[in-house]
Amino acid sequence: MDYYNLLEIPLDATTDEIRRSYFLAAKKFHPDKNPNIQSNERFILIQKAYDVLIDPIRRKEYDEQFSEEEKKSQFLKMKLQFSRSAIPIIEGSQKIYTLLDISTKNGLDPNSFPPINICLVIDRSTSMQGELLEKIKFEAINLLRLLRPEDMISVIAFSDRAEIIVPPTPSSNLEQIIPKIQTIQASGATEIFQGLSFGVEVLRSMGKDNDQIRQLILLTDGHTYGDEDNCYNLMREAHQDGITLFGIGVGDGWNDQFLDKLTQITGGETQFVSTAQEMYNSLIDRVVSAGVVLAHNVQLSFETNQMVKLNYVFRYSPGLSQLAVDSPIALGNLQYGKHLRIIFEFEIDELPVSTTELKLLRGVITMDLPSLSVHRKRFFVDFNRTVKLRIDKESPPAQIIEAMSHLTLYRIQEKAQESIKLGDMTKASKHLHHMATHLLAKGDRNLAHTVLKEAEFLKNNNKLSDLGEKKIKYGTRALLLLPEPEMD
Repeated sequence: MDYYNLLEIPLDATTDEIRRSYFLAAKKFHPDKNPNIQSNERFILIQKAYDVLIDPIRRKEYDEQFSEEEKKSQFLKMKLQFSRSAIPIIEGSQKIYTLLDISTKNGLDPNSFPPINICLVIDRSTSMQGELLEKIKFEAINLLRLLRPEDMISVIAFSDRAEIIVPPTPSSNLEQIIPKIQTIQASGATEIFQGLSFGVEVLRSMGKDNDQIRQLILLTDGHTYGDEDNCYNLMREAHQDGITLFGIGVGDGWNDQFLDKLTQITGGETQFVSTAQEMYNSLIDRVVSAGVVLAHNVQLSFETNQMVKLNYVFRYSPGLSQLAVDSPIALGNLQYGKHLRIIFEFEIDELPVSTTELKLLRGVITMDLPSLSVHRKRFFVDFNRTVKLRIDKESPPAQIIEAMSHLTLYRIQEKAQESIKLGDMTKASKHLHHMATHLLAKGDRNLAHTVLKEAEFLKNNNKLSDLGEKKIKYGTRALLLLPEPEMD
């Protein structure tokens, strides 16, 4: 194993970072804490890695094995676009949008990408009984045929307790897997923590050294009660182990706010499905995208200027998700041939007239690239703008205009939801009609019709229907799917 990977550090790690990572790793695998052969062997390797990398001469000799392309990460591109070329001095606060675009260059061999290890966590509570559960089992079996022979699959079924239906098994062993999936029967209540904890342990049991892309896919149709905080804490730990959670909400009874927050922690996303075909399409999307993941566990650690507030972060490629605004932000995965695109909304306080430059954000982007010899990579990023007393009128870049336009629609539905929570149905109704007008102008008659129908439902019931609420929320999200730029 490579010394850098043993300490989980990048090629450009500083002496202090090497020392800090060594102490953390040594503490974790010290024989006194983990008295087993595997930990003892790991501890010896960690000690050897530290001895080499902490010595400048030995480290220089060791680094000669790496190509210049790998040292400089020349196969990756990073681009920043801003809604303004400069920030004007004005009275009061103002907003500025930044688009971060990370992509790959041509020339990489997709066949060199690591295998994927997918764990399906299937809700088998009583509400899933009948046709719905049968469809999920049918589509889970179809999923197997999309996996490569080297890919691994495991299946967990849960209600108020969980069970390993299929332990990690090569996807090619269909004769072993299919009969086990077909045995799943519905019973009990919904406790999502039970299923997720089993799923995380199954993925962890494969070890972290085999460089597999590890994904949890949760399929549920209901709410969970009382274990939400346990689920959040579990996903924070799982994210540190490189595990990504994707949620698939089936029907209209599941808790979208909980599932969105849960998947957000790991950089995953939530999808809403109402038919078997949509479920199959969603599973296909997960498998196909996982098979071409170049970098996973991409995250941004940052700090903002004291005069700047980060209001909003949204990933709209590959996969749609509102992200947290606290550092570090889990950005998601970077797929080969795709762009990882994130839009940021900053609010700037009134600036002193003497200001000439403003650093909106200063941060570092880290990611794991298991197909490379040194997995951990990082890039330092600064969101800087010049500040001027006067600036000429200008149009923002086309991609930012498009993203902001669609993001505005998504924000309108959020405002409608907030107004409903506050009991202001009149204001909520105005937001819905405003949204419908914008949708009709864009030619999206189906979603506009859904919005107007929900406005009428709101008038009569002082709430949105469960199904209509999800159709509006995830329908406006889908509008953010912009065309994929060409690869270089």
